[in-house]
Amino acid sequence: MILIVDNGSQYTHLIKRNCRDMGFESEIVNSKVSLEEIISKKPDKIIISGGPSSVYAPEEKSKVSEAVVKAVFDKRIDVPLLGVCFGHQMVGHALGGIVEKGKSGEYGIAKITVDDNDLILNGLPNEFSAWVSHFDEVKSLPPDFIALAHSETCKIEAMRHRSRNIFSVQFHPEVWHTEHGEKIINNFLKI
Repeated sequence: MILIVDNGSQYTHLIKRNCRDMGFESEIVNSKVSLEEIISKKPDKIIISGGPSSVYAPEEKSKVSEAVVKAVFDKRIDVPLLGVCFGHQMVGHALGGIVEKGKSGEYGIAKITVDDNDLILNGLPNEFSAWVSHFDEVKSLPPDFIALAHSETCKIEAMRHRSRNIFSVQFHPEVWHTEHGEKIINNFLKI
């Protein structure tokens, strides 16, 4: 079962639909759910959705999403994790990277350049178009992470942990505007 932690993204239902279309059962939980409840569900994989919050604004950020990232990292929940947009920023923030406002926000279609076609970007062309909607971005990788892709305005569009199955993407693979988005999600679901 794929557990999708919803941080208020307008696209979360599309993640669930992608999972269903690829033959994976999934469940969406609100980001206000407790970490204990998430652990009790015994998910096979976790996806942390996008959302309008900022990871560095304490009154806005999802404390549950942060706790989930840390629980996956310290193996209280030992499953693959994918962060999307806000989820990407939360992975960076929770695991010791630096998240800040970008020089300019990305809204609409961006050209993504693949630097390392690791597991989640496997089989993609070196460049593809993706739907982006963010102002904050991961400016500095967390320890033991590697950058997988960049765009003209964002140097870390995708990243992964060197040895753990923790991945994240700044763009939205779940929307039809993103070329090869289904392939990215499918690559993650097959890990």
